[in-house]
Amino acid sequence: MTDKDSSTDRSIDTEIDRRSTERKAPRRRFLAASAAMVAGSTVGVMPATAGPPRSAPDDFEAFEKRVDETVSNVRSVVDDGPFEPDWDSLANVTHVPEWFRDGKFGIFCHWGPYSAPAYAHEWYPRQMYNLDNSINDYHIETYGEPDSHPYQEFIPEFTAEAFDAAEWADLFDRAGAKYAGPVVEHHDGWSLWDSDVSPWNAVDTGPERNLTGELESAIRDRGMRFVTTFHHSYNLIGEDGYFSFAYENYESVTEGYPDRVMYGNLPEALQYDTWLAKLAEVISGYQPDFVWFDWGLPDIPEEYQQRFLAYYHNQATEWDRDVVTTNKHDVLPMDVSVADFELGRPREMQEQAWNAEFKVADEGGWGYVEDRTFHSATHLVHVLIDIVSKNGQLLLSIGPRVDGTIEQTERDRLIAIGEWLETNGDAIYETRPWDAFGEGPTRVEAGGEFIGDVEYGPEDVRYTRSKDGDTVYAIVMGWPGPGEFAFEGMEVCNPTNAPFTPPGHGGTPPGHGVPSPEHCAGPSEQSRKPTEHGDAFRTDAETADTPDDIPPKRGATPPSNSPYAVRLLGHGPVPYYVSDDNHPTVVVPDVPESDRPSDIAIVVALEDIDLQPTEAAHE
Repeated sequence: MTDKDSSTDRSIDTEIDRRSTERKAPRRRFLAASAAMVAGSTVGVMPATAGPPRSAPDDFEAFEKRVDETVSNVRSVVDDGPFEPDWDSLANVTHVPEWFRDGKFGIFCHWGPYSAPAYAHEWYPRQMYNLDNSINDYHIETYGEPDSHPYQEFIPEFTAEAFDAAEWADLFDRAGAKYAGPVVEHHDGWSLWDSDVSPWNAVDTGPERNLTGELESAIRDRGMRFVTTFHHSYNLIGEDGYFSFAYENYESVTEGYPDRVMYGNLPEALQYDTWLAKLAEVISGYQPDFVWFDWGLPDIPEEYQQRFLAYYHNQATEWDRDVVTTNKHDVLPMDVSVADFELGRPREMQEQAWNAEFKVADEGGWGYVEDRTFHSATHLVHVLIDIVSKNGQLLLSIGPRVDGTIEQTERDRLIAIGEWLETNGDAIYETRPWDAFGEGPTRVEAGGEFIGDVEYGPEDVRYTRSKDGDTVYAIVMGWPGPGEFAFEGMEVCNPTNAPFTPPGHGGTPPGHGVPSPEHCAGPSEQSRKPTEHGDAFRTDAETADTPDDIPPKRGATPPSNSPYAVRLLGHGPVPYYVSDDNHPTVVVPDVPESDRPSDIAIVVALEDIDLQPTEAAHE
């Protein structure tokens, strides 16, 4: 994630190629993998995928060769098509898959050697070398000078001994996620997969397990799509990148093999080839459905960006799957990617689907640190609702401990989200935006990234609609209390003289654009259409000869046995009528707290009702 510390990076004019010819011996033992894969841990995790004996490249020349071999294979796949590495050809990819729009909610995890010091935030590896940062002071006091205890020394502490991929996947599934996966490489240059290219990977160092492979298998076994997030762009620009303070203040830690690979201390062309080779390894090895990019992509030349996208989509064509790629700050064209908002979201509804990344933790960064605080489940669900109402999807981050366990507080938040979605998921999954995204006093003041927390209440409503357009979901951000609740951001088209007769069904279905005047011109023949609640919609003429059944004057509270009802998800039918100023109005039941559908947010399903936004709606 983007560095939020107050310290400022100083640009340094250097000659990275100068170091490419140096062959200084490593100052510490490199932890090479043994020929045999390690067995599963005591919690019953399967071992890493079996295969022939392998090891990391044992010198810089071998590293260069493996990068070159991998990039050559990328070129072959790209040459075979169907997509070519240019924007005109790539504009033909399916860049917003239907599964992505339907799924709405995913989970990813910040987990790596930076979880070992468990201090401040996951940018510890960078700031430990920054003489003007408190993390540098902490590191010196706790571990010694960074050149005697560099970041590499934390890798043996990243053991993942309690990691259980199946247990993680069960938790993600229980949380209601439709896609999930790991940060396969953060800015620190250490890979969570079984890499033939990089000497710094999870099989050759640290836990000596293929963490990405285990998660990919477990996540797919539960019917979820697989996500891989890449943060390595900012690393692979050497002394101008993530480890710039190490180059500036502790240059020796960036030299020699294999250390220089971790610090991006490579000739320029090799930096970019390594960037592409790492992506290719993950794409070919784990077939991710979703590739997410963090900070630093603008530093990667356009030709490499195009080659990656052609490779990814050509591979996906072979898999017969649609895949998605995110981008920040308009680095990639929007006809090949979806926009991403870090800790933020737009103020208005967006025409194209987009992604927002958020985290369960409130204070303490994205990865695990001691004494973190967490957002409430209510806040997290409200963020999800607001995002979905504006045509977005949420990718939510957790930060497991270095041993692979997930804090109970963090688990509780995920479970609470899943419980809300279990009841109210119809208003989230497989939905599309309505003509307006909501109503009420609270909204994001200025859209974008890092917008700060926004707290909603039961006066705030967000709208979504079903894919077929037949149902508009009005999501009230809290328990509003019993009694009448009018949706003032909506106006009912074609209200009849019978106060509880639902309006006509003619014209444009809900959510299919702003209605024209003809859309609300009058009742249609479908206004008698029966509903799933058992009673047909009735007109005054049909009910006039039944005095006891004549509805009261519009605006009055309907009888509790009124057949004119809409659904309150998790509860059942509730009385519905049209107010004097044509707002759809429901009567919230007076039920004990234990019987409420939710205190986080409730959902009213307005089925087969022609609606249009009012001036009170958030367009």
